[in-house]
Amino acid sequence: MQDESDVISVRLPAKTHKKLTDIAKGIDRSQNWLINQAIENYLEVYEWQKNEIKKAVAEADAGGKFYTSDEVDEIIEKKFRK
Repeated sequence: MQDESDVISVRLPAKTHKKLTDIAKGIDRSQNWLINQAIENYLEVYEWQKNEIKKAVAEADAGGKFYTSDEVDEIIEKKFRK
């Protein structure tokens, strides 16, 4: 059984629409399918990010380790020094 769906209208820049059309043709899928996949992927990433931020805030509130700007700079310098 298919989920209920709603119809929405979106305006895309012509270049974006062309890219969408090309990709959809290249993978033999409809533009609708591709747009739905892109939105679902975005929403999954957004939800993950939101949850990770909540966890980080909770950790900080519980007395987690904080680094100063200078400490972060030093860590990055050590990590990427050639």
